Amino acid sequence: MVERRFVHAANPGFRCASSAILLPFGRRSFLPAVVARTGGEEEPLDETTDRIVYQLPRHGVTLVYSGMGSPAAANALEMAAANGARRVVVFGACGGVDPGLEVGHLLVVSAAVRGEGTSRYYAPPEVQAAFDPVLTARLAERAAACGVPAHVGTVYTTDAGYRQGPEVYEAGDGMVLGVDSECAAAAVVGARLGMSMGALLFCTDNVRLPRAADQQYGGLRDERVQRAFEAALDVALETLAT
Repeated sequence: MVERRFVHAANPGFRCASSAILLPFGRRSFLPAVVARTGGEEEPLDETTDRIVYQLPRHGVTLVYSGMGSPAAANALEMAAANGARRVVVFGACGGVDPGLEVGHLLVVSAAVRGEGTSRYYAPPEVQAAFDPVLTARLAERAAACGVPAHVGTVYTTDAGYRQGPEVYEAGDGMVLGVDSECAAAAVVGARLGMSMGALLFCTDNVRLPRAADQQYGGLRDERVQRAFEAALDVALETLAT
């Protein structure tokens, strides 16, 4: 099979640390908040690249902002792997679909339901989208001690956030804790590229909760989300530093 080679998109002059964080969400909110908290230094990339990369020298970690969605996450992982990444933690937000995952809680993702389309280009449908068990266990251990309620479980990854329905809320009842747009693809793509993958998400809203305020996305304006975001970022950095 002939494969297309996007050499420019891999930014061959860019050096990625062996440990990296993939941030898929919040270009105007979460990305600047991460940079401000970590002292990130922006890495110049090829002008055709819509991704954004920061080096976090205090932590020995590279931050890759991919943009939202599975195709964007896959492209960012291809670039990171081509430039030296070997361990990656997906760090982002999710919506809760289980009442136990409340706004401001953390979710260490052990596996994801492949409700998106990108991962099928990397592995057949029967392959499970599972994260590295060692990296997952380390994230879970630190998350449990971070002072914010934390869970370990499965997410449903969708390409159509506005159209998610019974396949998440009914078929996955009792098994799926949250819904996101990248985890399944990240797990499969990362594994295909030979990287150890983990994922740590913070819950921003949950339609299964009774209060209207909990059903609507508030981002960092919600103090619970702000606290969870900061705790999760610290957990991800500490885990990658070991």
